[in-house]
Amino acid sequence: MRRRLPRMLACLLIGGGLTAIPPTSGFEHPARSSLPFHTVLELEQTARLLAVLLDSGRAVINDNQMVLEGSQGNGLTPEAFERQLVEMFRGRAGIDLHELDDTVLAPRTKRLLRALVETSREVIVDLHRDVRPQATGFTGVIPAVFGSRVSARFTDHTGVRLKQTSLAPRNPANRPDAYERGALEAFADSAYPRETVISEMAADSASFRLMFPLYATRHCLDCHGEPKGVIDRMGYPREGLVLGQNAGAISVLLPVKP
Repeated sequence: MRRRLPRMLACLLIGGGLTAIPPTSGFEHPARSSLPFHTVLELEQTARLLAVLLDSGRAVINDNQMVLEGSQGNGLTPEAFERQLVEMFRGRAGIDLHELDDTVLAPRTKRLLRALVETSREVIVDLHRDVRPQATGFTGVIPAVFGSRVSARFTDHTGVRLKQTSLAPRNPANRPDAYERGALEAFADSAYPRETVISEMAADSASFRLMFPLYATRHCLDCHGEPKGVIDRMGYPREGLVLGQNAGAISVLLPVKP
């Protein structure tokens, strides 16, 4: 039986908006928060957009695997990366990162989105200097490595925690906590609504948490697909994922106070 995960609310992403849907079996609506409802919605929007932006950066890395591998990380310039990131995010969130001042987003949301773009670009610059062969001889950059570096640096810069996690992470630092595990177990259920985040306001109303599901793409399957157990190019046993299967989540912990 799935562990009950209190105070969690599922929200369906529709065209960049927010529509509440009934929580899945075993989940309860969050307790009333002392914060105004519009503040909670603003926190949810900020957390969700940060997750989409981080995943968009991961997708750009994913789409450029051949370029990255062939040039040891130097084929994707910071400028080219940012162009593709802006385009990817615009297509997914309907927001132009170059025109944030013209949006109705909250000032903090705009600031954090700009900070995440800059942090992502900094990581690309670092990767130009720091791509080293793995034990298997692989010299490319994978989305998980990019995401981990961006998340750690962004957390240090802003105090907003971003984290890639899964039920069976390869990196021990990405092990899920109790909250994350409950959400991941929900995402792993084939009946769970696709592209649906899970969010929670902490009981003390000091922070907001959001889990953004990730799904296996064709490029992901190069390392994480079938045959299960066979060692991949990074030196890890494959997980046996199939196209479109849940592959983990991006966890966001957003302090209520900036």
